[in-house]
Amino acid sequence: MKKIQVTLLVEEAKELIARAVIEHKGLQKSLSEGKVVLKGGTTVSKISEKLTGKPLRICGRITERGTVSSLHKNQYPHTVLLEEKQSKNIDNTVHEEFGKLTEKDTVIIGANALDAWGHVAMMAGSPGGGNIGRSLSFLYAEGVKIIIPVGLEKLIPGNLTEIIKNSSRKGKAFSYGMSVGLLPLYGQVITELEAIRLLADVECQVIGAGGLSGANGSYTLEIWGEDEEVIRILDIIQDIKLVENKISGEAVSLQECQALCESCKSHLSCSYKLSSIPRTRSNNS
Repeated sequence: MKKIQVTLLVEEAKELIARAVIEHKGLQKSLSEGKVVLKGGTTVSKISEKLTGKPLRICGRITERGTVSSLHKNQYPHTVLLEEKQSKNIDNTVHEEFGKLTEKDTVIIGANALDAWGHVAMMAGSPGGGNIGRSLSFLYAEGVKIIIPVGLEKLIPGNLTEIIKNSSRKGKAFSYGMSVGLLPLYGQVITELEAIRLLADVECQVIGAGGLSGANGSYTLEIWGEDEEVIRILDIIQDIKLVENKISGEAVSLQECQALCESCKSHLSCSYKLSSIPRTRSNNS
């Protein structure tokens, strides 16, 4: 029996999760016998790069300015459908394509929040969560497999079942960036812990979180098991750490919105749009 300790930075964790999802038996079966849908987010974009060779367009994101969107609109796909080794942009036909999915198919969609009970939720900055938010009921009703890759950096205190009841997109007097609501997601959640167990026959646990000098959002884990399996997962982690793990996403879409821009028309309570935030930062040194 061997035990090791590793610290995973945020982008390293996303890469680890992406590699595990690619190995998922259910996903592999859908790739060969059905359809797979990838819904844009930086972790899912890493998965897209591995499956199609291309990243996805990124819409909403959280930066130091708050909950913001992309600056420019373009035709690069945010949501793609994979079928018979072909990929298709379904951004404008999500509702129709989701209605055709069956239990043979798999949808991969990221989350913005994860609680200690394993509940997950996605932020919605557009009315109803946009095309995806308004089409989720198809997946739940028809038994479509849903994989939710989400890093432990998204772990929040409290129970999302209760939090969602008190959260809303509308009615906020102030917001750093667009006001968002929460949409519950249901499916197989894959964090770093599940990813490690998928990639090797080991057990693992978190023993610390956070850090300095670029380790903000990191998690420190203990992993143990038979020597061969521990070496297997350590080799994967070391391989990930040997390269620069950049944020995945189509380059233009990674430019965040600035007021006033095209995205402003669908965003509520944004204090940048409303000029409610001082434009200069004081020096507190």
